Amino acid sequence: MSKRLRLAPFIGAFALSILSCAGASQAQKQPGLPENVVTAMGEAPIYQGDLALARNKALKDAKLNAIRKLVGEQITEKSGVSDGQSLGSKLYGKTDSFVKKYDILSEEQWKLDTQDMIRLNVRCEVEATKLSTAVDALLDDVGNPRVAVLISNSINGKAYPIGSATNIAEAELIEKLRAKGNKVVDSSQLTALLKKNPALAKLDLNSVEEGSPLLTLAQESGAEVLIIGKVTTTDQKPVVLPGGKKTDFLSSAATGPYRIIQLWGDGKIFGSGSVEGRGADITQTVSREQAVKDWSKLVSEKVGKQIKDEWFKLTEQNTVILKFKGIELEDAINFKNDLIEYTSVKQINDRKTDVNGSEWELTYPGKESMFAEELMYKKDSSFRFLSTKKLNITGSKRGVVEAEFKNK
Repeated sequence: MSKRLRLAPFIGAFALSILSCAGASQAQKQPGLPENVVTAMGEAPIYQGDLALARNKALKDAKLNAIRKLVGEQITEKSGVSDGQSLGSKLYGKTDSFVKKYDILSEEQWKLDTQDMIRLNVRCEVEATKLSTAVDALLDDVGNPRVAVLISNSINGKAYPIGSATNIAEAELIEKLRAKGNKVVDSSQLTALLKKNPALAKLDLNSVEEGSPLLTLAQESGAEVLIIGKVTTTDQKPVVLPGGKKTDFLSSAATGPYRIIQLWGDGKIFGSGSVEGRGADITQTVSREQAVKDWSKLVSEKVGKQIKDEWFKLTEQNTVILKFKGIELEDAINFKNDLIEYTSVKQINDRKTDVNGSEWELTYPGKESMFAEELMYKKDSSFRFLSTKKLNITGSKRGVVEAEFKNK
């Protein structure tokens, strides 16, 4: 069912004007045409009779809708996510570079409430190879978040705090993750931040919760995911061969849990586990180090798989908080429906809606920066506040987007 049909509670001429443009943002492939040729509708408001400017904006909107169609299909096919069109929002600002040529098939003018509008029907030919390469890069970026690693390490009773230069477990895990293609924040960034507050290095990693300064530390380093863990070595009894002869090798075990925490949106823990590494050598010191390295290797394998398996799901259903002010309650209701209709927002839950400032919880396939970019790109297309209000983004960080409406 079309999203526009869910606007049924709005009655009268206003509702009819909304339903009359039900297919305006759709794009379709025509039978007999190549796969990279799409016909799409584009709309834009006509301000102060400037038809040329409105036509350019409508053309841009049509190109966007064509790209959304092809991007969505490619992402769904390549990654298996259920809503590839939404996940591809990061590419929507590059529509001109993907459209090789276009033909305007038809043009009409109409009114949205009291606002004069223009609608174009455009056939777009897209550079298929260039778009496919961009989709591959997007999937690599979205499915491979920047990771921060904080591991506390105790070898034979001696503690090596997080961020220390002698922390073997942390260094080994970072090296193993990088070798597998993961994007890991440079440890020097975390070390520099820790030096500003040395007490953080002594925090219990088992009790890290929302609001913890360690999470803030990782966020400030630019990470999107934090891996925390704690590993302790235990010397093992000498191996005895048949006949009672002891070997020359000494062995150790390194055991401990780890957790994977999302650093944007709702900050949930989406992976955890506990592993045991083993090491052996003719000296106990080396056997302990080998056990820690083995623990790090096992954790890197589990963590890498858990991130790959879960990240697309997380990016499809991320939580973004939108805070805004400057519009009346009725306009806020219209704005809510516009977000669902014209952007990749999937669901909106009210935390607060009033004239002094509103706060909504959005389900969105991406980080708050992607939502802010899409909102800025779409705000001049068909939002119903166009004729009287101007929307500005005043802040975007750590899962929160702040916006303000002002009179024109």
